Amino acid sequence: MIGARTLLLALLLLGGCDKFRGEPATLEDITKVIEALRAAGCTAVREIDVDADGYEVEGATCADGKSFDVKLDKKFAVVSKRADWL
Repeated sequence: MIGARTLLLALLLLGGCDKFRGEPATLEDITKVIEALRAAGCTAVREIDVDADGYEVEGATCADGKSFDVKLDKKFAVVSKRADWL
């Protein structure tokens, strides 16, 4: 069961998220994606996509103030991070 603090954190960080596309993600998966992004120094996200390989986060704002597209594998490890040009 997800704790109230974790749920609140997920909802706060997803406040700027426009939509979820593709395969539905569970709240637990979304929380793990957000925790992995926070560990990588990123906060707000614009979009989270679920695919066969894992998760793709678009518009993740990171510690340097820039926006990135971040790819995570199914174990929630960051596998790539590239500048978001949109």
